[in-house]
Amino acid sequence: MSIESFDNILLEDTFVLSWHQDAGVLIFRVLASLLQSHPEASVPVAGEWACYKPGIIKFSSVSSVRGLLPQESVASTTDPDGSLDYGTIDSLAQTGSGEYRIVGDFGVVTVAAHDVSLTLAAALK
Repeated sequence: MSIESFDNILLEDTFVLSWHQDAGVLIFRVLASLLQSHPEASVPVAGEWACYKPGIIKFSSVSSVRGLLPQESVASTTDPDGSLDYGTIDSLAQTGSGEYRIVGDFGVVTVAAHDVSLTLAAALK
């Protein structure tokens, strides 16, 4: 099943910057890899092969989260610009009514939630 807000996003090249869980919400801060067919894509910056935009993956109305590792227990990578990331997203899929599975270095995570969406930083302002 396709999740509309992830259309034209290459998740396997989307870098995870951090994650946290609050009451009813699970949020991943990411550097999303936009395909050139994405409406907000631009020509890649020199030295990069893709257009990257900061964003937030948000699971809303969360009732349970299983398999999410604590951020401090996951090895990070320091990028040439000094920023940290925690690898990429291996997969994200809706596995059933109200259940999602997101996989990466942060764990194999099953989230019972009402919805999941990706909002790019430009849309957050």
